[in-house]
Amino acid sequence: MDYKKTYNKDYFSGRDSFFYQFGYGRFAKFYFNNLFKPLKPYIQKIKKGKVLDVGCAYGFMLRKFPDTFEKFGVDISDYAITEAKKRLPEAALRVGNAEDELPFQEGFFDIVICNDVLEHLEDPEGALKNIQRVLNNNGILYINTPNLNWLRRKVFRYADKKEHHISLFSHEALFDLLTKRG
Repeated sequence: MDYKKTYNKDYFSGRDSFFYQFGYGRFAKFYFNNLFKPLKPYIQKIKKGKVLDVGCAYGFMLRKFPDTFEKFGVDISDYAITEAKKRLPEAALRVGNAEDELPFQEGFFDIVICNDVLEHLEDPEGALKNIQRVLNNNGILYINTPNLNWLRRKVFRYADKKEHHISLFSHEALFDLLTKRG
């Protein structure tokens, strides 16, 4: 799949997306507030550090982190990175593919987030390997991905196809993959 052709302005505007029909970020405040809640207690303990958002899109999740964190983002979409730079001029944002070696030193990050990315990848295990390399040994990996359960298979089949969800996991399969990756 040509990720760059797929995740372009038409995707984020909703023209080529099921979930972003009204545009990416239309419900961002509600969605990302809920997504960030489980991380808050950990961030309050760490207080400062380096965070990488793999598949950062417009940078909404990175904006939730306090200014005491150095913020980094990688996304396959040139368009998304351009939009993210408008919102987060202080962050180090790059165009990049999670399936390729990430352009950071080994163990560089205290937190790596990977929200709604793995399901889009041809090689999610390769992406996890790359993430593992840049996450320090005591770091936090925060992943969000749809659960491939009965409801997902029956109700969201069309949506998943339109969203290019090619690597969906059940809870058990994701747990097994993460365990395999260490």
